[in-house]
This record gives sequence, structure tokens and C-alpha cells, in this order.
Amino acid sequence: MKKFILIAFALSFSLFVQAEEIVTGTLEEIISEDFETGKSERKFSLKDEQTGRYFFLNADEAKLKGMKSGDRVKIRGERGEKHILRIKESEKIEVKDSE
Repeated sequence: MKKFILIAFALSFSLFVQAEEIVTGTLEEIISEDFETGKSERKFSLKDEQTGRYFFLNADEAKLKGMKSGDRVKIRGERGEKHILRIKESEKIEVKDSE
């Protein structure tokens, strides 16, 4: 029984640890529109330079941090459903020049 509890704890802890990610990449803004309802959704995609995995950020949250499409950033965040990354800390590595 103790062995089962220890294994369950270890699995739970490893899942918890995996939920936090550090991702470095270039932000790309995605705008999706539903023409039937007229609603649109904005978010950013971020492809991790090390793993090649994609994550998505809430556009309002990213813009509050001063980020924009084209910026190269490093983000520490909590991974949620559908690869959504909730920002805990962020750092701009390169800023896209305004044209």
C-alpha cells in the first residue's frame, strides 16, 4: 500500500512539474474570425526554439506586458489546456523594429 501511495505521489508531482514551461521564440499574432457570428479572437503563437512545440498566449495578456508580433521573447509560464501558456515571467530578447 505504501508503495502505491509513493508511486501515485511521484506521478502527481511529475505532472505538476511538467505544467510549467520556459519557452523562447518569436511571437506571431493569430486573428481568427467567425463570419457567421461576427466574432473574432486574437492570440499569439510561440514556437519553442529548443523543442519545436507550439504554445499560445492570450493576446491581451501579452500586450499588457508590452509584447507584439515579431518580438523574440523568453517566457516562463504555466501550460494549460490546448497548449495555452499563462505568463508568469517574460523577457524581451529582441524587439521588432516599428516600420
